[in-house]
Amino acid sequence: MFSSILLLVPLNIQAKDKEKKEGEYKFFSFNGVGIQADLFGYIFPLIGEYTYAEGAVEANIGNRLYPIAEIGYGWCNYTEETNGMHYKTSSPYYKVGFNYNFFTKKDNPNPKNYIYGLARVGWCNFKYDINTPEITDPVWSGNTSLNLTDTKGSSIWAEIGAGIKVKIAKGFHMGWSIRYKFRFTEEKSPNSKMWYIPGYGINKSTCFGGSYSLIYDIPFK
Repeated sequence: MFSSILLLVPLNIQAKDKEKKEGEYKFFSFNGVGIQADLFGYIFPLIGEYTYAEGAVEANIGNRLYPIAEIGYGWCNYTEETNGMHYKTSSPYYKVGFNYNFFTKKDNPNPKNYIYGLARVGWCNFKYDINTPEITDPVWSGNTSLNLTDTKGSSIWAEIGAGIKVKIAKGFHMGWSIRYKFRFTEEKSPNSKMWYIPGYGINKSTCFGGSYSLIYDIPFK
């Protein structure tokens, strides 16, 4: 009887060591892929002058670092009420970057809900139309209007911000984020200026944006 107990002790220790090793947190482990759809673009026309559709694919590295690629399509068909200027464009845009999970720890390697930081670089090449009503020239007293079509535009920008992910069902998360955007470059035309940049927003040196996403996580074993 005593000898049987002695034989079971090392087996029990080995089993615990194996369980501990299997549950050990690994920073560079590849844990799966997430597919996202940003739902915010579908409700944005209610509060803004443009809309967009956007999706993303992200990799899960150690439940902490999430490299991500986003692709979207932006539309704008806007007429300014004060001066009658009409601006129209539509184009795809692209972003790459990463999310960083601040809540992953060795003793809690896969939190269901967490806050994350984000960084992106985005770019877009597109064409736009600008039309204005006739304007009386105060010097020459003539009427003139601006009608430009297929004017080339492009821009590169960066985004930094933070977000929250909440588990809603097995394999599914909802995510919210707020982003501060700052423009690096813009292609300038001698006769016009881009009013809206797909993926960026209203053409200012800085602006804010956000996302509201449904995420499906595909685990990797």
